[in-house]
Order: sequence, then C-alpha cells, then structure tokens
Amino acid sequence: MSPKPPFISAFGDVIFANYGTNKYKSLRLFIIKMTLTIEPVCSHDALKAFVSFPWTVNHGDACWVPPLMDDRLRKLDPRRSPFWQNARRELWIAWQDGRPVGTIAAIVDDGRIRALGEAVGGFGFFDSINDPSVAGGLLDAAAEWLREQGMTRMRGPYSPSTDDECGVLVEGFDTRPAILMGHNPPYYAALIERCGFSVYRDMVARLFTRDPAKTFQDQVPEKLRRVAERAAQRADLRIRTLDKRRWDAEIALGWQIYSTALSALPEYVPIRLENFQNMAAGFRTFLYPDMALIAEIGSRPVGFALALPDVNEALQHVNGWLGVLEMVKMSWYLRQVRRVSFKILMMLPEYQGRGVEAVLTVAVARAIWKRGFLEVDMSMTGSENVKSNRYQENLGFKIYRRYLIYEKEL
Repeated sequence: MSPKPPFISAFGDVIFANYGTNKYKSLRLFIIKMTLTIEPVCSHDALKAFVSFPWTVNHGDACWVPPLMDDRLRKLDPRRSPFWQNARRELWIAWQDGRPVGTIAAIVDDGRIRALGEAVGGFGFFDSINDPSVAGGLLDAAAEWLREQGMTRMRGPYSPSTDDECGVLVEGFDTRPAILMGHNPPYYAALIERCGFSVYRDMVARLFTRDPAKTFQDQVPEKLRRVAERAAQRADLRIRTLDKRRWDAEIALGWQIYSTALSALPEYVPIRLENFQNMAAGFRTFLYPDMALIAEIGSRPVGFALALPDVNEALQHVNGWLGVLEMVKMSWYLRQVRRVSFKILMMLPEYQGRGVEAVLTVAVARAIWKRGFLEVDMSMTGSENVKSNRYQENLGFKIYRRYLIYEKEL
C-alpha cells in the first residue's frame, strides 16, 4: 500500500507536515528556510540527545542541579518505570542546523483519565532555547498527538506526573531547588503563554532558615509547642521511627495514609502502590529513620512525617553521572549537606486538627536540629491545599520558589 500524502497545515510562520502512517510516524516542523525540524524520538541516540538537552539551556546557571542521567532514562522507560503501566507518551526533539534546541513529551495518563472522567493530556520534559518558533513547534507537535489520542485539553508541565517534578519556575531563580523540584531559565513562562496557554494552578516551596544563635525552644513557634505538648499527653499516642527492616510493609502503610489524607483534595487521584514504592526506593539509601516518623493511636497508624537530606546539594558536584569517582564525591558531599526537605506530613482525615500533626512536626524538627541542618525546605504545595499552606505559614516558613501549571483547550 502506498503511503498517504502528508497532511500539511500552517501555524503562523511555521509549516507542520505529518509523514508516514506507522506508530513511529515522522512529525516535522519546517520554518520556511527549512532549518528547524521537530522529530519524534525513535532511536537510542535520539533518546540520549533528549535526556542530555537540559545541560544546554541551563549551562552556567549556578542554581541548576544536573539530574542523574540514569534517573531521567528510567522515568522515560516504559519497561523500568511503573508509571507507564497505565500511561502512554511520545517524545520529540527540535533540531536546528544539526543541533538539538528543544525537547518535549506528550503524556496520556489513562489511570487519571478513568478516575476523573476528563480527557486531559499532559506535557512534560519541556526544554527550549529562547526562541518562540522552537517552543511553539514543540508544543504544537505535542498538542497534535494528544488530539489524535482523543484529548480535549493539554496541561503541564508534568515530568511525567503530578507526583514528580512539575510546573514552570517563575519566582526564585537565584535559589537552588530541593529534591523533586525542577529548575528552568526565566523565559520559559513567556514562551508557553505566547502559545495560548493560561495558568491552571500555582505551587510554592517554602523555606525556614535556622538562627544558630537561638535555641530549639526559641525557634519553635510557641503555639505549636503548646499544642504538641498537650497532644503528646494522650496515653494511646505513640510516635515511632520507620523500621527499615520492614521496608515494604512500612512503605505500603505510608501509601495508605498518604492516599487517604489527600482524597478530599479537588482532582486528586490516588497514586498507585507500585509508583509510591518506586518513588520511595529512590531515597531509601539516604533516609534517616529519626526523620521518618509514624504516629499511632492505639494500634492504628494515623499519620506520618518524612524529612530527607536535600541530596541536590551533593548532586551538583557529580554533573549527572554516578561512576566510581562520582560516587566517592557524592558520599563525601552528602556528609556536608546543610539543608533538609520536609517532604511529607500526612494525617488521616478524622485525626486532622487534633494535635497529632503538631507532635510529629516537633519530633521531626528536633531530629533536624540535632543533626545540625541549617535550612528546612517544604515543597511542593498547591494553592488548592488551603490547610497545608496555612499550617506552613504558621510555622514561619517563607515562600522562596513559585511554579505555574499551564493548560490549553485543544
């Protein structure tokens, strides 16, 4: 059978041509001079160029933390990441004069679509030089593929999901991101908005800086301390550390509390256990049990709190690779980390507001203090999570980074 003729349509000063009919059909965008092409990732070499491209746009940015190459490859590999068991994706690279100038992924999260009943596709792993034609070509290619999959809206960036790095950084470019937090050049928001995207939601990261001249008691808000002391008098309350010897059972327990605690949030879709386990495996080696605490009322687990050393401080010194030399450097710099990221504080809904979260917060804070950390990050919190935002503000945390999620009708 002879191939169908290419479908061609104009997008401003860019021409879109769709060649081929197989699943690896070539998607190309041509500027009139034929210097810019948008091509799907169909080979190992192309995938290597895709995952390496962030080094191009972030070169010279002292706050950028190079991601581990293997971690990026694992996130994108349907055979290695459990996320893709219920999701699909297509990847593109923009090439100009023989060099990569941008990347994007289009993502269909079938599990999320089934749960919410909304035909919303995602985009992620978006990087681009400061050129509207490059960004526009990438976003158009992703949008066209999502339309073909039956999506009616496009939202992101999610890399690849709401439980991973997400959003475009719009405030805090002079600060280093904590773990599970992205970083990008300041021009990204303008490129995306120029393509007709509007803000869907904002998310913030907050920071608390310890004053070495003050005692622990002086820096813990008095109201929090009083609430924690009162709640701690409950005879049936027990705070225990995570037991690494029972890792799988402890992670499954955390997943149950996490999913139940967030169930009331708008548009929340519970994370699958396999995804939660995969995420937990990434921080197992550097987790301190005294900063991973579980609250039990009687014999029932009702909440947990987790703070992690911010390994991004160490990752800046290995430039995305973990060979023998890099692992030695990583081990050395991990001992010098001075920031901790308070990633999770979750309570079952019926126990929220009873002071147990205050007990967990003070207990984790005390461990952080004893270990000598000087900064505490809390990230990321969406604007829709009113309770969490209020709680963080009352603790004295200040916003230091802000991100935006964008969307567009297809």
